[in-house]
Amino acid sequence: MRRAAVLAALMMSALAAPAQGASDSLQPWATVNLCDAADRPGAMGVRAGIPAGPGAQWMRVRAEWYDAGTRRWSLAQGGDGGWSRVGSGKHGVLGGTTFTFPVPAAGSVLLLRGVVRVEWRRGKRVIRKRTVRTHGGYAKQAGGESWAQCVIRR
Repeated sequence: MRRAAVLAALMMSALAAPAQGASDSLQPWATVNLCDAADRPGAMGVRAGIPAGPGAQWMRVRAEWYDAGTRRWSLAQGGDGGWSRVGSGKHGVLGGTTFTFPVPAAGSVLLLRGVVRVEWRRGKRVIRKRTVRTHGGYAKQAGGESWAQCVIRR
């Protein structure tokens, strides 16, 4: 009896899940792939993966810093990479930006994250858009390191 209930639940979840390859089931991702490296002090790199879609892929990478006093994330000064076309939409693409910030004073911490806006466009018309924040767990896709945030401290 219990086995039948488990099988029924598995079948229902399979029916409810979107089909593999459905365009809406493929989501963009973003990760921090560079953080205050010895040869790049104060630098944060953001890498994003954007699936194929209904139009050309465009992305805008922004860096945010955490203000512990207000408990809010805000756009970092110099932390807007602007919009750039990164693909035709026929295939998934990788893109990214590296920002360099002044190294904080001794005893201070700068906590950063990336926010990536993705748009699929036909001409000037936006067909689909998504916003993703950086997350860890994409080391293989990003080609190396993968973190949700970048902590710069001295």
